[in-house]
Amino acid sequence: MPETDINLLLSNLSPVLSKGKYYFGSFAESEIMVLANYLDYITAIFREEEGITAIFLEDAKADLSELSKPLEGPFALITLSVNSDLFAVGFLAKISTVLAENGISCNAVSAYHHDHIFVPYKRKNDAIKALKELSKK
Repeated sequence: MPETDINLLLSNLSPVLSKGKYYFGSFAESEIMVLANYLDYITAIFREEEGITAIFLEDAKADLSELSKPLEGPFALITLSVNSDLFAVGFLAKISTVLAENGISCNAVSAYHHDHIFVPYKRKNDAIKALKELSKK
């Protein structure tokens, strides 16, 4: 059952670090069929006014960098494995605040069951530590 209570969300945060390095790229609408060939490597696709943003694993970097320049990354993916409700208020604000206090940038993606945070790959262990400390408070 999805949770909305901020205190329960934070106490059950359970951040999980995914394997791999992730990159963000911006692609033209006309590239959507090319991106479809890389679905095994793509974690998220979002349509924006300026084009399609895709977040993908490093394994596809060489091929997709030909379509999107520049790429941004690498990032580490941290899944907040608590089942957060899409209507939970203030949850991501607490997450981004604790990361900011530690000098760590973050890019959040909320999906149906969980929230996912992309942090600079070099800071992944610092981010996990900060999130675990937040969960204990």
